[in-house]
Amino acid sequence: MKQIYILTTILLLIFSNLNAQTTEVIGGIGGASNILLIGNELYIAEPNANKISKIDISATNPTAIDVVTGLSKPIGLALKGNDLYISEEQANKVSKIDISATNPTAIDVITNLNYPSQLAFNGNDLYIVEYGGGKISKIDITATTPTAIDVVTGLDNPAGLLLNGNDLYIAEASGNKISKIDITATTPTAIDVV
Repeated sequence: MKQIYILTTILLLIFSNLNAQTTEVIGGIGGASNILLIGNELYIAEPNANKISKIDISATNPTAIDVVTGLSKPIGLALKGNDLYISEEQANKVSKIDISATNPTAIDVITNLNYPSQLAFNGNDLYIVEYGGGKISKIDITATTPTAIDVVTGLDNPAGLLLNGNDLYIAEASGNKISKIDITATTPTAIDVV
């Protein structure tokens, strides 16, 4: 019993110490759903404000600057060259902007997806979580008219993904698990990791 008390006390002290070290860098963000660091610029997907903003993390007092507005619940971000790909959940599409442009404009990349959320690149293949469809699809961004190809289906509300080598890890929100697929497999099958 004494060991449990000591362990609980240690965990409480660690949590308190971690919590006490949190520093607010910038406030007033419209429900940030994803962030992506490019150099010193932190890009922020703000679904509640329907925009992408950015801050310079090297600034003493960072101020959010709108990059592109008028989006439809932007959730996921992925960078390829100067193109920032954005999943727009309520518009059921992925769009992109050129971050080197003075006034970036969103251009549709692919439409008719089922609540796209998170994005990840492997070369020219953009992997897309289709939360509403319970699947991961992919597109070749070099195609004139990209077409979504199902990679794996039957997932339990996939919410996030991370590519590590040939393994694509998938957070299944309603399944309370992390699964993975081998993207080099002819017919990838989700395997439970934890």
